[in-house]
Amino acid sequence: MTDPAQRHAPRPAGPEALAALEEGIARFRAGEIEAAHRAFEGAHRRAPADPRVISWYGVTLVLVEKNSSLGMVYVDRAVRVAGPVPELALNQARVAVALSQRERAVRALERGLEAWPGERSLAFARQSLGKRRRPVIPFLPRSSLVNRWLGRLRHRWSRALDPSSIPSAASLGEIPAAPKAAVPAPPSVGSQE
Repeated sequence: MTDPAQRHAPRPAGPEALAALEEGIARFRAGEIEAAHRAFEGAHRRAPADPRVISWYGVTLVLVEKNSSLGMVYVDRAVRVAGPVPELALNQARVAVALSQRERAVRALERGLEAWPGERSLAFARQSLGKRRRPVIPFLPRSSLVNRWLGRLRHRWSRALDPSSIPSAASLGEIPAAPKAAVPAPPSVGSQE
């Protein structure tokens, strides 16, 4: 007879599930979200209790199938099971960004940064979400109707002027690759200088 705690403990993913998970992550990072979703779905069928699998499947449920309730449940469950692991905290923030829940995304990233202060992907994602701006009319409370209306208007204008400033859920936390330095071509043999 098995111990009840062992029965509900996450089981490690098998080799097929891990292969499907890694394929899904590679496709997700390449921007092939639908293909990533199919891979994560296969991994979830093979390892339904693995926190990484649950988390990634939850992200693509929201992005591809627009199933926000189940996707949010999955990413939250993965963090509860495994703790604020950077990858899982970032996935939690991705889902919140996809659902236009910026405050929830910021909280997920800050919890992850508390546990992993040096994690670059979490810090980059937190930085890309930006800081909360001051109220438009500083002597009125932030919650006043005028400040809220003017703040929304300011937000719309800033988005219209620079749409690239808003990270997408899929690109959140992806650190851009450093540009490659130009390497001078070696002189050809027999050339005279």
